[in-house]
Amino acid sequence: MQNFDDDPTTDEPSAGAYSLADKLLEVHAWLRSQLRHVRAEAEAYFTASAGPGGAPKPGLGLQLRRHCLEFCQALEFHHTGEERIFPVIEGYQPQLREALDRLRAEHRTVALIQGELVALLAEVDSVDPAAFLAELDRMAEELTAHLDYEEESLIPALAEVPFPPAAPPEE
Repeated sequence: MQNFDDDPTTDEPSAGAYSLADKLLEVHAWLRSQLRHVRAEAEAYFTASAGPGGAPKPGLGLQLRRHCLEFCQALEFHHTGEERIFPVIEGYQPQLREALDRLRAEHRTVALIQGELVALLAEVDSVDPAAFLAELDRMAEELTAHLDYEEESLIPALAEVPFPPAAPPEE
């Protein structure tokens, strides 16, 4: 049986998530840590590729591909989930509509960068390391700014929304 406390990308309650704000912070911390991990793996892969013999240890490229793709899928799942929950948030906090519209636009920007990164990842054995790392850094910069803005603009309001959220109260 899966322990949902170990996977903050799920919609299941975790021991520490009592509000939507708690859950959002939990998922964002996980996304940030995974992004750092992918960056470290990419650096290790390209450093090994540049070393004597010019080839990393067998499996290192596969490990990088797998982890990067898993991260990208989790990020896409998270943003898709947010897109579904934004109307509920607007029901509780209509004054957040402008912030939510900005977040939706940022989701599209991050998705474009993510697509470019995945395309480079498909050719990771022959891609220019500087190009790959630059794209990964661009993803990190955009995503970090997005997560920071989302937390700044939504956390106070989301602290009032239970997790898992329900439909907003009828007026």
